[in-house]
Amino acid sequence: MPRPDTPGEYLFRVGAEAAGRRLDRYLADKFRRSRTSLVGRLEGCVFSRGAAGPDRPLPWGHRLQAGEQILVRSEVRPEPEVEVRYRLLHRDEHLVVVDKGPGAPVHPVRGFRERTIVSRLRAELGLPDLEAAHRLDRETSGALLLARGREVLHALMRQFAGRQVEKRYLAVVRGAPAFERTLVEARLGPDREFSLTGRMRVVADGGQAAATELEVLARLPDRALVAARPRTGRTHQIRVHLAHLGHPILGDKLYQEGGRPHLDMIKDRLSADTLARLGHARLALHAHGLAFTHPLTGARLVFEVPLPEDLAALVAP
Repeated sequence: MPRPDTPGEYLFRVGAEAAGRRLDRYLADKFRRSRTSLVGRLEGCVFSRGAAGPDRPLPWGHRLQAGEQILVRSEVRPEPEVEVRYRLLHRDEHLVVVDKGPGAPVHPVRGFRERTIVSRLRAELGLPDLEAAHRLDRETSGALLLARGREVLHALMRQFAGRQVEKRYLAVVRGAPAFERTLVEARLGPDREFSLTGRMRVVADGGQAAATELEVLARLPDRALVAARPRTGRTHQIRVHLAHLGHPILGDKLYQEGGRPHLDMIKDRLSADTLARLGHARLALHAHGLAFTHPLTGARLVFEVPLPEDLAALVAP
């Protein structure tokens, strides 16, 4: 989602490639939301901004013109009250590695501005050029790699794209997996039946190739601790592949119960009963291991972050 030019205001300058598009479809792409949810949320909040005169309200069917400026005014909501927690694992003049706590997003998104991992690290470490080299979901804990400066960032991103970074996750899943070890190869694409963009699904045709190695590490009657090594880096890959096998991750609001708990959460309607059914208050997924090559020194750096207490308690004998 784009960051506002000023709090509560988003200004888009229409390029030649968007000329002739409907306003609602253009903004749905910009905000990465479904057209239906966008229209319901922003009715009466979209204007055309000219060089002179007042801003002019626009209908959703308006056809865009190259050079036009589209202003979206939305309610400035208080930033969600979340604890931004991290533990510094490594810092040098080129990069930073932290153990990210669950709850706060990595980047500003959906109402989060200052209560993010990147914002807090920039302020507390005095590193205004710090950027995350990859992403972890808001509720996922564990090893997170950040770069100091664009050159280092691009070098690390090339390692991720070239599959030179080793990642290992631990997940507490529902049920009793029939496998001890398995490789899931199932293509992923957007779930276009869901009311918001961002939810993925296994698709028979099209989509992107995705592969995940899975190994069961511990078993309880109704759950299991699973290690996951993604061979590819698709959005929500581990979560979707485990749900596809019939073993969704405990606490997953997007890939249990058809995603309805996720919709309840963003509307502040998530109940204690729903959390109990999901099996945990947050997504039981942890970035346990991270190994990569230092882009300046060439040294191989390896980090392992123990399972946090809340997830360890889920699989305690």
